[in-house]
Amino acid sequence: MNDSFTEITNENWFSRLGGSIKGILLGILLFIAAFPLLWWNEGRSVERYNSLKEGLALVISVSSETIDPTNNNKLVHTQGLATTKELLRDDVFDVSATAIKLIRHVSMYQWQEDKESTTTEKVGGSKETKTTYSYSKGWHSSEINSSSFKESGHNNPSRLFPEKTIQAQKVTLGAFQLNASQIDTIDPKTSLSLHDAKLPTTLSGKKLTLAGNEFYLGDRPNDPQVGDMKISFQVVNPTDISLVAQQKYNTFMAYQTQAGSPIDLLKLGLMDANVMFTAAQKENTMITWGIRIGGILLMWIGLSLLFKPLAVLGSVLPFLGNLIAMGTKILAALITLPCAMLTIAFAWIAYRPLLAGGLIAVAITIIIAIKFMPRKNKISKPEIA
Repeated sequence: MNDSFTEITNENWFSRLGGSIKGILLGILLFIAAFPLLWWNEGRSVERYNSLKEGLALVISVSSETIDPTNNNKLVHTQGLATTKELLRDDVFDVSATAIKLIRHVSMYQWQEDKESTTTEKVGGSKETKTTYSYSKGWHSSEINSSSFKESGHNNPSRLFPEKTIQAQKVTLGAFQLNASQIDTIDPKTSLSLHDAKLPTTLSGKKLTLAGNEFYLGDRPNDPQVGDMKISFQVVNPTDISLVAQQKYNTFMAYQTQAGSPIDLLKLGLMDANVMFTAAQKENTMITWGIRIGGILLMWIGLSLLFKPLAVLGSVLPFLGNLIAMGTKILAALITLPCAMLTIAFAWIAYRPLLAGGLIAVAITIIIAIKFMPRKNKISKPEIA
């Protein structure tokens, strides 16, 4: 059985042109979708900024060791050791630990398909694509579906055991109890030693042994076969956390601000409220810029698809098609940038009218100042008698 093979496909000019014309509709949809995305993002960013600002003005710091009923429904900041007494158990491998979380990691020895393509455009507008498919075996944590492989004969079995996270139901912070979403946020993982584990000799018809700090499911750990598995475990042990949320009797819930965005912050380590809100504002800024860049790329891709038929039309001469393709991408960028900037600017006028108005006023003032700036008189030449 060969572990690689090459496939050559050809697409004529009419087929390419038809495909690019079909892409026009998708391009229009992507271009249009970018506008509400950018607009929504600015509104979301302002709402989150104002909500965090509101929360910082309201939050009070309390001790986690005692519950003060007068703080019920208030936005509080507290910190301390998040811990639990629950014994978590993985019944399949009989592994247990007193921890906030017990995580089972599974990797399987599988076939993997890789492909590498090169495309050559020919005179007349046709396109030849040479694709090399190669197959190799290795350890992978996700299950690879071999039914989609180009070449048959590289079959992967279904994974017997999935990855699994077992989470404690009751995790306390001093006198308080954390809710499920807060527990889920705690994730400083450490490896769990398996050297004291009591292993069955076989599991699901396969030999089970301990190799290093992993269970090995297969007959020959030094000569892995497709379908063999490695199983390891991690735990989230009790750890210091800081929290900002609404106190609700002996637990917490998200605090609904008047600005609109709920506040439920949890960070690892001991930190004061100011640091937590500053970190949340930085995170909001990063999300805002991430969505902005995504919206701009969406708009550019849409316009590129819209202009693609022009490049295909010119591809009867390959160098001409490449030149037009480059030009249309530049044109798409030149249209995208002002469209995106105007959308963001109008959104700022809608969501931050005072700030946007101030910026516009400053810009107009600078333009006027430059226009009416006094110029130095030219030195007149002396008259010749």
